[in-house]
Amino acid sequence: MNERSAHRLPRELEEALQERSPEVRQQIQALWDRLGMLEPPVEKAPSTNAAWEELAVQLARTPRPARPAYRQRRPRWPVAVGILLGLIGAYVLFRERTLTVPPGTIQTISLGDRATITLRAGSRLQYTLALPWMPPRQVRLTGEALFEVAPGDPLAVETAQARIEVLGTRFNVRAWPETRETRVTLLEGRVRVRPTRTPVRSLVLETPGQSVRIRTETAPVPEHLPPEQVLAWQHGGFVVIDEPVSAVLRELERTFNLRIEIAGPLPLDRRVTVLYQQQARPQAILQDLCLTLPCHYRRISRGFVVEAEPASAR
Repeated sequence: MNERSAHRLPRELEEALQERSPEVRQQIQALWDRLGMLEPPVEKAPSTNAAWEELAVQLARTPRPARPAYRQRRPRWPVAVGILLGLIGAYVLFRERTLTVPPGTIQTISLGDRATITLRAGSRLQYTLALPWMPPRQVRLTGEALFEVAPGDPLAVETAQARIEVLGTRFNVRAWPETRETRVTLLEGRVRVRPTRTPVRSLVLETPGQSVRIRTETAPVPEHLPPEQVLAWQHGGFVVIDEPVSAVLRELERTFNLRIEIAGPLPLDRRVTVLYQQQARPQAILQDLCLTLPCHYRRISRGFVVEAEPASAR
């Protein structure tokens, strides 16, 4: 059998093409010849499992390239939360704090190291906790307080009229707004006092009991006060030295947590001295005060009323 008979059109197709033109029959014959030149169909389909096994063997023999080291990216939000918590902690630790002592009480605080402050009733202290690597501390006092500072621990105390700088000492500061002055009394060690509102050089107190009063209108002059009088307020006493009557009455309110009302023209600017080193009672203090003014007092629900004596009774 020659090549032409092998690519001969089927008999049914030749009969169907008899009615066609010779050109169409030639085109169909040419197309059939080209199809006959293709490879014969596969008698049996290849096995898929065998093909996968052969591919696995080839992959196992092929060396794999080294994979680059993969570094897992950690989420960044824990770091942000840590920074935020650190900032909040720093704010809470280093923000300025204000302590106001209620009337009729005495409070003692520590600055977090070797400095202790005892505050009288009605006093207000503004301060910041210190750490060893921080610069010298500074507090602001309105009222009266006893400061006890260990040697080598710097501390600066500011009032409305003065700045007190210490390096290991024990001293008392009295700075009430109604007196418009600051009194500093040294008990132990050494302290430097500098007026803040007058062009006066600083004063150094080195002797226990040495005291200085800082006023805006006069130059400070050192004097001596017995320490037991200065610290009488810590032991139930009541001592006011050369201060206006208005300051004495205001201190009575703070110390004994009561209210004092004024009736009549009392000389509130007159300066007086009251000495009760222990077991002070408001009735006894008012009685002595009325012998000086003169005046009289009477009890009310929350305190006392102090009335000026009539002019005819003086």
